[in-house]
Amino acid sequence: MLKFFKRMERTRNAILIVFAVLLVASMIVFGAIMGTQTNPDLTNNSEAAATVGGEKITIGEVVTQQQNIQRRGQPIPTNTLIDSLIRDKLIKIEAERLGLTASDAEVAERIRQANVSPDGKPFDQELYERNAVNQAGSISAFEDGVRENISAEKVQAFVTSGVSVSEEEVLNDYKRKNTKFNLTYIPISIADIAQTIEPNDGELKTYFTENKKDYYISLPQKKIRYLFLETAKIGEKLDVPDADLKERYDKLPEDAKQAGVNVQEIVLRVSNAEVADQTQGKAADIVQNLRKEGDTISEEKFAEIAKGQSEKPVTAANGGRVEGLVRRATDPEKEDDPYQRVLTMKEGEITEPIEFNSSYYILRRGKAEPKSFEEMKKGLELSARNTKAYSVASELAGKAAEELKKAKDVKQVAEKFASEANMSVDNMIRETGFVKPGDDIDKLGVSQDFEQGIAALENQGDVGEKIPVSGGFAIPYLVDKKAPRDAEFDEVKDKVAEAFKVKQAREKVEEIANRIAAEPNSSSTLAATAKANKLESKEIKEFILGSPLGEGPSATTSEALENAIYNLKTGEVTKKAVKIGDNYFVVGVNEREEASTEEFAKQRDQLLQQSLQGKRGQVFSDYLAAVRERMEKAGEIKIYKEAVTRIDEFNAQTAPPPQPQQPGMPQMPNGQQIPPELMQQIQQQQQEQQQGQ
Repeated sequence: MLKFFKRMERTRNAILIVFAVLLVASMIVFGAIMGTQTNPDLTNNSEAAATVGGEKITIGEVVTQQQNIQRRGQPIPTNTLIDSLIRDKLIKIEAERLGLTASDAEVAERIRQANVSPDGKPFDQELYERNAVNQAGSISAFEDGVRENISAEKVQAFVTSGVSVSEEEVLNDYKRKNTKFNLTYIPISIADIAQTIEPNDGELKTYFTENKKDYYISLPQKKIRYLFLETAKIGEKLDVPDADLKERYDKLPEDAKQAGVNVQEIVLRVSNAEVADQTQGKAADIVQNLRKEGDTISEEKFAEIAKGQSEKPVTAANGGRVEGLVRRATDPEKEDDPYQRVLTMKEGEITEPIEFNSSYYILRRGKAEPKSFEEMKKGLELSARNTKAYSVASELAGKAAEELKKAKDVKQVAEKFASEANMSVDNMIRETGFVKPGDDIDKLGVSQDFEQGIAALENQGDVGEKIPVSGGFAIPYLVDKKAPRDAEFDEVKDKVAEAFKVKQAREKVEEIANRIAAEPNSSSTLAATAKANKLESKEIKEFILGSPLGEGPSATTSEALENAIYNLKTGEVTKKAVKIGDNYFVVGVNEREEASTEEFAKQRDQLLQQSLQGKRGQVFSDYLAAVRERMEKAGEIKIYKEAVTRIDEFNAQTAPPPQPQQPGMPQMPNGQQIPPELMQQIQQQQQEQQQGQ
């Protein structure tokens, strides 16, 4: 063959060239194909995300479980899920080591028990296999899960067989959870102390001089006079027929016609950072146990666990039932509220453990309560009027902008359009100080739309286009402009004062809090003490340990605070301020109602059993934590960071698209989204309307 090619040298060279071209072309094509696969499916990937005692947790296993959880609207971080899977592996390894693995007969018996027909019909093998595949992907995977659950029960029973609780222990816990307090307290924060500090000009000028570089004005400043058209005022002149409102109501999806959703909760408190992992593990165990027989949990079953396991007495006593209904939040600051998650779930589904305000929450969505047309009519009318008013205001603002460009006189244009805008001339004309991007402008706040609308105005007398702002539209007119420069004290005095007061408050807050606590106080004089120190006292009735102290997002609690309150007698005040984060509390007990021992006697057996279960759960969590620590030190547990990164990148690329506009929220006639400023106004008014009902 080689001699043949040598004799045909020209042909040989041609063949080699063709072969080389084909090789390069195939590489290019292959590279192009691989280049398009920037998002390979990881659900069947068998590479290790983690290993536990030689057993592998695959990337595919993690991704598949995340997708299953995501379908229920309950996303879970990759690291958190891997920790949960590691825990399952630890239990399996311990079961094998201790000879406590479930037998085939035990697995079969458990499956038969879980599939008993209420009408006495024989076991339906076909139905069972179909349900098993739906839940776990395959029959073998489902049965492996049942086997691991039985094994886990055996290991827990073995590890906790010597655990016991005394009646005295349970009684003391009952008293702590059921004693009620009427409190007066003083919350003391850096912000509170800052408001009490009154610096003089000399102090502020000194601070300004020392920190002058912090106040350099690096961007041009503009003084703007603008014409303002208020949407609500224009809306007052508009009429919306009942027929239009009924049509709007009929078009709403069913979930938008809800007064709210009933919710049950199980709350596990994290008293300090050392027990955070144990508490998370306990919460994961509760979820796993609840879901043994399916994704939907009955109200009664959840209530039983809540009464025995939840550490929030107010709701635990009522089977975890949260007072009132959960509605969709319209306040952006409440979007992280864990209760909002149930709105995307089906009735009977429960969440994964949610960490929030130093606790882990497990929530169950209950029945949705409907809302009739008559109940929604006022809100629909407000929404319809605002939507229509926005269109009218937008058109009127466009006309006013064109007129201002010609006249160059804000007052003259205001007089011309005041009647149509349903406003007085004085209310239509507004003026800013010298402002730059990022400044908080009076009546507008920090508005990116306004900043963009005035960005092109460079010369005195320039007029901009209409700008959607909070409550309506603005048409800007440039009055004056200043170049970047060192700030003068007078123009940044307010900012200097705030910075100075916060600095002083940060240095003094602990000293002031403890000085207030050390004063000869009683609960009846605590309010006067707060007033004398330019602070505000607050009261709370029927406070139960485990409930947060305070108001709004700053409400909190801790083991130290609860111990301090429980040890106070009627009339007494904490002798030292209790610190939680950056805040301090001085608390006085006005009245103390001891827990009823008669009621304890009625619940004694149930409480003993619940306490025993809780203690066993804690001991088991501690045991697994110790096993994990030992195996980690021995290098028997490994988490592969590169695999975690790949999973996170895959999740980011395959995340579902953003949710469409919320049901029930108004839209523009042309189908476009309403600008954020108007949406904020509508949402605020709708929320006020709901509260008024």
